[in-house]
Amino acid sequence: MLPYQPDASRFKHFYRGVFAQMILLGALSFVGPALADAITNLGGGGLSSPYLANLVNSFQYISGCLMTLFGGPVINKMGIKKSCVVAAMGMPLVGSSYYSYARYGIIWYLVVAQMIGGLTGGFLYVAEATAMLSYPQPEDRGFYLGIWSAMRNSGSIFGGVINFAKNYNNSTTGGKSFPSLFLHFDLWLYHAQREPVLSKDGLKPKLLTSRRPYPECTGLVWALNLTPTRLVLRRNGHRIRMSPLRSWTQEFVALRLLAQQKKTWVLFIPAFYSFYHGGTLSSYLSLHFSIRSRALTSFIAPCVTVPSVVAYGRYLLDLDQWSQQRRAKIAVLIWIVPQMISFIWIGFENRRIDNGIQILDYDQNLGEWTFAVLPFIILFISGCLTQLSLYWIIGILSENISATSQLGGLFRAFEMAGQATSYALNAQKGNGVKISFYFNCFLWLFTVPCMIQLVQMVPHGPSSRYEITDSDEEIELN
Repeated sequence: MLPYQPDASRFKHFYRGVFAQMILLGALSFVGPALADAITNLGGGGLSSPYLANLVNSFQYISGCLMTLFGGPVINKMGIKKSCVVAAMGMPLVGSSYYSYARYGIIWYLVVAQMIGGLTGGFLYVAEATAMLSYPQPEDRGFYLGIWSAMRNSGSIFGGVINFAKNYNNSTTGGKSFPSLFLHFDLWLYHAQREPVLSKDGLKPKLLTSRRPYPECTGLVWALNLTPTRLVLRRNGHRIRMSPLRSWTQEFVALRLLAQQKKTWVLFIPAFYSFYHGGTLSSYLSLHFSIRSRALTSFIAPCVTVPSVVAYGRYLLDLDQWSQQRRAKIAVLIWIVPQMISFIWIGFENRRIDNGIQILDYDQNLGEWTFAVLPFIILFISGCLTQLSLYWIIGILSENISATSQLGGLFRAFEMAGQATSYALNAQKGNGVKISFYFNCFLWLFTVPCMIQLVQMVPHGPSSRYEITDSDEEIELN
């Protein structure tokens, strides 16, 4: 294929450009996973106890892990755009399940919808990973990763605003149904019932927030507007170098060979660890903080995260004055040291709270609340930086776009396996939360030597991969 011709329209160049594709993928993540994250960030999914929410989340991540494990071959055969369309079709199920449970107490639909949503969401996770790592030029990859992460966290900002607006005067713990209140944002509609609705077992389905699945329905709009990979244009006007079309058998053979490589197994522990802290933080908020404190925290954390991830990508990962390996070393240190401090801090807070403090609320005791919420925010931000640095390293270590999708799929599978394990352990009453926290610290210890090996694999200079296509042969990812 030929490079982009200068006489083409500016709109066409922009519409097919990498920046527009990242915005569309970010919008797709915003109306899907990001809005679901807003509920999770509230602590225990907004429930009075975190156990049911954590169990449901574990089911979702198990199904997503199964999909992403073989996501590389699937994405290579279906293409990024078609995979995103499949993902968009499953998004309304997740939102409707929260609403159905909040209003009617239907637990079975909540579980089934989350599992189906995990499967369809797996298509998006692998597709967006492939696009983020293969579309941008190597010197721009960090910036676009930051843009994607920022848009992903912006959903939590909108959710946090609404959560706090609904709960700012509630200093109790647990979950609660509120008087009628309608808050309509352009992308989100919340509804609280006048009277709590009883579930079949007579228990009140206590959600801090309930949402109708209107924004998720717009996912198809963003997915259908994506440009096929073979037509995507980079900033320099060149198209993406594609891999020759392979059969299903060849795709799975390539996946098996990739799974046997050293870099894949070195990546396993860091990927498993990268978002394991989600269940830890969810239970930490739900068990120790008041409703309005949880709502305020769910707003503050992503607000600080958004500029942090953009700056991290632009001013560190894309800093070409330093070698790639030096950037990788500094990028890892920036998140691995604060996470160590956060785990020690949270362990201290758990022990202090268990010894007599019943509730943490910013209005009742601002000092204690601030001291307890800081490690949450630090771990939340550094968790996003962990994902960005790992994605950036994967992009460097991948030989071509096909290998990128396969390695990205394995990474997301390992990551979701960690999330499933985390939420499953935190769903256990009794010592489940403590066991999960100690296991999280244990994972950190194993992640450190793995990251040292992974950084050593990063070459000092950039690769010349993914430049322009140099033939008109049939290609993948159409």
